[in-house]
Amino acid sequence: MNETTLKIFNRTLHIKKQWKITFLATWIGGMLAHAYRFFNFLPSWDSMYNFAGTGATYSSGRCFLEFFSKISSKYDMPWVNGALSLLYISLASILLVELFELQECASCVLLALLIVSFPTVTASFAFMFTADGYMMAFLMAVLGIYLTWRYRYGIFPGIICIGLSIGTYQAYISVMLCILLVMFARDLLIKQKDFKSFCCSNWKYIPLLLGGFIFYKIASTLINAYYHITLTDYQGIGQIHILSLWEYKQAFRNVYNELSHLFSFNEALNVYWYGYANRLVIVLILLCTVCLVLKNKLYRRPLAFIAGILCTICLPLAVCFLFFVSSDVWYHTLMEMGACFIYLLLLCYLEHGCEKTYFEKIIKSIGIVVLCYLSFYNIRNANICYNEMNLSYEKSYSIASNVLDRIEDLDEFPEISKVAIIGTYHTYSSNIGGTVPYIIGVDQDNFLNLDFHYFAMWNYCFGIQLDQASSEEIAAIKQTEEYQKLDSYPSKNCIAVIHDIIVIKLPEE
Repeated sequence: MNETTLKIFNRTLHIKKQWKITFLATWIGGMLAHAYRFFNFLPSWDSMYNFAGTGATYSSGRCFLEFFSKISSKYDMPWVNGALSLLYISLASILLVELFELQECASCVLLALLIVSFPTVTASFAFMFTADGYMMAFLMAVLGIYLTWRYRYGIFPGIICIGLSIGTYQAYISVMLCILLVMFARDLLIKQKDFKSFCCSNWKYIPLLLGGFIFYKIASTLINAYYHITLTDYQGIGQIHILSLWEYKQAFRNVYNELSHLFSFNEALNVYWYGYANRLVIVLILLCTVCLVLKNKLYRRPLAFIAGILCTICLPLAVCFLFFVSSDVWYHTLMEMGACFIYLLLLCYLEHGCEKTYFEKIIKSIGIVVLCYLSFYNIRNANICYNEMNLSYEKSYSIASNVLDRIEDLDEFPEISKVAIIGTYHTYSSNIGGTVPYIIGVDQDNFLNLDFHYFAMWNYCFGIQLDQASSEEIAAIKQTEEYQKLDSYPSKNCIAVIHDIIVIKLPEE
């Protein structure tokens, strides 16, 4: 698969074989991991009322999310959204191959597989109605840095790309930081750049990130002012500030706990091979770093040496960067794409730094095997997740159908069509464990967590529109003697008409 020349207007584009390999690997790996999701209807609690929407946008500081999500349309269409997402991921992966200067075919394939199967991508596909928007944010984050790196005046369109990425999903700030740290570590520890030339060639990324944030802030402020929108407190969006010393200490602890959970460091070693593999990744990174320092005698240039070590150490901190700017933020799988770059740092070390000695070749072989296993594990884990989502949908559909049948069997229906769902009903299956790592949006329990989920499902899946009782009406019903005498679902005596409202009593937590 050699280089191909493509002529567009008066410009000639040389398509490298590494680009083709990366593109194909992304699509093949993406289909192996996510085809089950692309070709099945697997709603979650969020998508149950977002069949024709993109979720929280302007009020959550995501002023560009609606625009990018509507490229596919305003509807939750698994294959269309999934195909666009794979396209964005494949383009981002090609740009990363260029940024990290990967030449070996195995490295290109591994980079593509590690990214497209990473738990953050699986979590994004659990919320398919907005997944293509989030993957566009990923592409914009990578593109902004690539343009700045590749072209003399690329910083100007790069600033726009960075602003668009932040304004689509703020968590991808960590992706930008992680990309830069991997590039910096490569320049200092592998390419052996002296500190002065390193600073001269990389200072431009500071105005890039600052300019992108300013562009996002101005755009978000203007849009929210025009539509009279106030930012919510969700994820500490409105609480960004300089932390106290105690809060910084807590932030470091939070980073450790979050990454330990994501990489299964807290699980027993004799239980999950996933935990073994991730520990080995950390060991190999440390070992490669020490080997590079000793082989290249980097300690003779203390500033470059210290800067390179700091870039490596700061990479895990950059994954959870938002912990250090807001004490109210809490991380979940959707926000942890930056953690994938810990794998990619090892991949860069293996290609660029382990080439000569017999010992280095052994490290490289072990590293490739470990990264191959992690790719396989994440592909398998994605399919397990979608199987659980299917199980959750089957349970939810069965419960919603059964409750609707009981409502329609009442003599007072349809003259009375206002309904109050009180309580929460769980349907845990025995002998089915959760996924490791936990993927937000995935649960084998039913997704009818709140009363409005029932009404949304009756509307979208059954074509039945019922009126929902208000919180004041529900509070009054719960004080009545008739309600106290009701048994909890699935008992036959779980439904009654109280105050001209059909009441279904579920177990109360």
